[in-house]
Amino acid sequence: MIDTIIELLIYAIFPFYKRKKQREEEWHGVLKEKIVKGDYSLGKYKLYLVFRTDADQKIKMPVREELFSRYEVGKRYHKKKGEDLPEREF
Repeated sequence: MIDTIIELLIYAIFPFYKRKKQREEEWHGVLKEKIVKGDYSLGKYKLYLVFRTDADQKIKMPVREELFSRYEVGKRYHKKKGEDLPEREF
């Protein structure tokens, strides 16, 4: 019983903490890859953007389908502190 409660807390709190941490980050980088994972026959898939920051850090971000096409591989983006997704630099 206690194990179940602990697992529930871990799976409920950890994603919230991770998202909050990502929101507080600020970085500049280049979109290196757009990834589609899942089962195409069932229509279930997840979309990810993979960025390489100027500090040579790899960041993989999940995105919704309507935002996925807005990003272009090879372009520079700036993730501002407090924002969920980066914006394109011009």
